[in-house]
Amino acid sequence: MNQGPVAPLIGEAARGSQFAWNELVRRFGSLVWAIARAYGLDQADAADVSQTTWLRLVENLSRIRDPERVGGWIASTARNECLRVL
Repeated sequence: MNQGPVAPLIGEAARGSQFAWNELVRRFGSLVWAIARAYGLDQADAADVSQTTWLRLVENLSRIRDPERVGGWIASTARNECLRVL
């Protein structure tokens, strides 16, 4: 299934679009969760990692240089947060 480009979603989310934000979470939420669980985190810690990862994205939306690669940015951020929790 073609989900379409991510770049417009990043721009719209940066401008406050709830729809764009929801779509980003829908597309990448399972990735964040899978990374947290792969690090052996329990449900509560995985939820904290997920929440912090999304917070970091909100804080950095305007600085994302290559929006089409935001999945990699999210994955790296999630891994960093897992290491911080561990």
